[in-house]
Amino acid sequence: MITTGMFRNVFAASRLLIISSFNFDPPNISLAYVLFSQIQKPDVYSYNIIIKATSQSPNPLNSFPFYHKMLLQGLHPNEYTFCFLLTSCAHGLALQEGHQIHAHFITYGFDIGVYASTSLVHMYSECGDLSDAFGVFDEMRHRSDVTWSVMVDAYISRGLLIDGLQLFEEMMSLGVKDSNAVLVSALCACAKVQDLVLGRMVHGYIVVKGLELNVNLGTSLVGMYSKCGAIEMAMAVFSMMPAKSVGSWNCMINGLALNGCGNVAISLFKEMRAFGVEPNGVTFLGVLHGCSHAGLVDDAVTYFSCMSEVHGVAPNIKHYGCMVDLYCRAGRLEEALEVIRTMPIKPDIVIWGALLGACRIHSEAKLGELVGAQMMKLQPHQISGCTSLSDMYAMVGQWDGVIGVRRMMMDIDIGREPGHSSIT
Repeated sequence: MITTGMFRNVFAASRLLIISSFNFDPPNISLAYVLFSQIQKPDVYSYNIIIKATSQSPNPLNSFPFYHKMLLQGLHPNEYTFCFLLTSCAHGLALQEGHQIHAHFITYGFDIGVYASTSLVHMYSECGDLSDAFGVFDEMRHRSDVTWSVMVDAYISRGLLIDGLQLFEEMMSLGVKDSNAVLVSALCACAKVQDLVLGRMVHGYIVVKGLELNVNLGTSLVGMYSKCGAIEMAMAVFSMMPAKSVGSWNCMINGLALNGCGNVAISLFKEMRAFGVEPNGVTFLGVLHGCSHAGLVDDAVTYFSCMSEVHGVAPNIKHYGCMVDLYCRAGRLEEALEVIRTMPIKPDIVIWGALLGACRIHSEAKLGELVGAQMMKLQPHQISGCTSLSDMYAMVGQWDGVIGVRRMMMDIDIGREPGHSSIT
């Protein structure tokens, strides 16, 4: 087309531009740029194609030079132009540029409809400006199900779980059609705040609407029920799932371990292997937690060994932490210490803290003294290691040790953080 001069036909050129921008896997953005440069007089439609393509590229903010060139050419952007630019800002976390596009939208006198408003809500939320995101959302006369989903997910993904769940409840009460994504977000939030009542409502909604219990939705329900302590319901949902990913199995195994059902977690792991599902690092965390809670020390050692030898999964610090916790719960402190000594990763404060707690429970003052010293090396100005060591000395009647720790705390100026009151 370039050699034959067909690029003088903007429509034909735009069709080729669409093919290079969106029909290849992955999109050939470099080819799209070359093709666009050959269009003698690109129109708004052509500019929109290249801006949209750039907004979805690894360098989304490269869409702005095209927008500036478009304005210099005397062309007037339309609603789609601004929406694609807002997508660029969202992907590039460019809040300042997003504010400018919002201002341009108003300057050009466009009525901000549902599509554009939703793009604004998405841009502000992705850039972390939830105040402006909700401001746009609140002013919308009409909202689509996508708009609601974007705002709910914005709150939940930023940790404002209660706000997100309240908005989700309002969305449900208004009969807004919700997407699979927003249901998953709501269930994850219910799990984090352990809101079993709302979680059951979401589950009921899924059943009443006859929604497919796909992998994402089913796994989210299993996770919600597990973290809310309703392990029987979690098992019921898991058994009804028509398809399960390794993440689904992991969620159920870890949920069982979390709720003290270690033996059942191990049985489910065996069932998982019988179905030919390959375990990963998260699977073995659940298995080791299950062994720890069930007191299955020898089984845990076997699983820990086959983890790397059979399945090629390299243990991380959490797996080593599980082994230390396992031995500590069983009162086998020397073996716990041996794990710490031989692990290829530097033990963190959590691992040392588990061993120190076990030393206190089993009155192992000498070992506890060594562990306490390691904790204070890691966090010299934290009170937790010192107080645990002091309490352990007190339990075994070593009052000289208690006095020594207290003096050391004063020497290095370790103190408790001041308390705060909400009464004004």
